Amino acid sequence: MKTRIFLIVLLLLAGAILFAGCTQLRSYTTGPAATPAPTTPAAVVDTVTVVSNPLYGQILADGNGRTLYYFLKDTPGSGLSACSGTCPGNWPSFSAGKIQVSDPLRASNFGTITRSDGTSQTTFMGWPLYYYSGDTAPGDTKGYGILSLWYVMAPNGVVTLAPTATVPTTAAPTTASSGGYY
Repeated sequence: MKTRIFLIVLLLLAGAILFAGCTQLRSYTTGPAATPAPTTPAAVVDTVTVVSNPLYGQILADGNGRTLYYFLKDTPGSGLSACSGTCPGNWPSFSAGKIQVSDPLRASNFGTITRSDGTSQTTFMGWPLYYYSGDTAPGDTKGYGILSLWYVMAPNGVVTLAPTATVPTTAAPTTASSGGYY
């Protein structure tokens, strides 16, 4: 009986060794090893760009082409935003985190402020930057001139109060509450 058990164990062990030998992967080389292709780094997208606008010339936009605005009630360099209450609903703040720009812009001209609600907002030459909720496509500048307070920014920091061409009038509410535009 012991001999029979020994033979069964021996046969099982031999079968396991044979099975393991048949399932091992083998690699064959037929020539010199191929050199892997060099990898190229992913392109870095600028967080703020300069775009050409037919009415206002060169203006700032985010990396997706959405126009960036400034608010005349803000005081550049104060570290504060005057856009509060219902204003941020129409004029959401632009917050980029780390700034990546190309010429003619310089990352050193950008900064960050902390708004009264605790959120961060990106500044350019001290001016807090905003989007306009009425701009629905890249390149839209529908917020320009609303209440004579909201304008686009030139890449040299000059506030753009006068267009380079005739601008269609932007209808703005005239109620005392200003319709939440600021």
